[in-house]
Parts: sequence; structure tokens; C-alpha cells
Amino acid sequence: MPSELLLPDKDEFKIGEVCDIAGVKPFVLRYWETEFSDLSPAKGAGGQRTYTKADVQLILRIKQLLYEERFTVAGARNGWWRSLPNALLSPRSLTPSREPSRKPPARAEDDSARARINPRPSEVTRSGRGAAW
Repeated sequence: MPSELLLPDKDEFKIGEVCDIAGVKPFVLRYWETEFSDLSPAKGAGGQRTYTKADVQLILRIKQLLYEERFTVAGARNGWWRSLPNALLSPRSLTPSREPSRKPPARAEDDSARARINPRPSEVTRSGRGAAW
């Protein structure tokens, strides 16, 4: 867990150091920067990324959500998890499958269209077409 790991006593970290601490490759950190708006390390004149302790803690939390608790990137990106204590975010209590469904409710005309496309076996004639055709 991120809170159990003791970070080195310094204010700024280079990307290689963060990779060693978090156990991920540099391309993973760069990808996470594009997906998580809160993760935005400062860049020096040469383009070298400089991470703060807060950035490193956020990276460790993102890694925990994605790798240990099996959240999707979209699920981890939703800001709701940041305000909850780690005890509430155990794999058993909250899992990615509990995210709200974005599927709109079915409408009556959808059901009738579906019936015309895939008629029930009792509605199929010998020619193989539905009774309405």
C-alpha cells in the first residue's frame, strides 16, 4: 500500500527514481500522465520530468487501484476514490464491476424492432421469414 512505503527523504524525484519506487516502466508513467489530470510533473529546461512526493504517492495509489484492486483506467480516473479511506477500497468492497452502468434503459420500440429482426421460433414460417414479411 502507498501509505506503508517510506519514500526517500527528498522533495523531487526523476522519472527513473519514480520507476524504481513504483515498480513500473517510464512509458507507463507517461501514459498515466495523459490519463490522470492530477498527475502532472514539472518539466525542466531539457524536458526532464521532476516528480514531487505528492506525485509519487499519487502514482503509488494509481498503481494500487489498477494492479492490486483491478480497477479499469476509467474507474480509477473517476475522482470519487480519492476521498475514501484505503480500508473502504478493498477488492471485496469495491470492484470495477460495481461502477454504474452507462447503458440507457430499453424502450418499447427497441423491443418491437428486435422482434422483427429476430422473430421467435413460433413466428417463423416454412420459408424462414417472419410472419410479418
